[in-house]
Amino acid sequence: MNEVWSQIEEQFIRENVERLTDKQGAMQLSEIVGRVISTYAYRKKRQKLGLKKAHGRGVSKLVRQEVVR
Repeated sequence: MNEVWSQIEEQFIRENVERLTDKQGAMQLSEIVGRVISTYAYRKKRQKLGLKKAHGRGVSKLVRQEVVR
């Protein structure tokens, strides 16, 4: 079943994108909100928020987007 993401959940992702891997973030957020959030759902929500990570297993570095004028 599709759940609606709350502002608090979205803020958690924004604040922890550079500190946690998607798997770690999904596990911690699941504990906080009391519902199971899969790594896949966490990753897709992060991507929809426009937060792109660098490639590589276990890498938590955020890719900075250049603003084109």
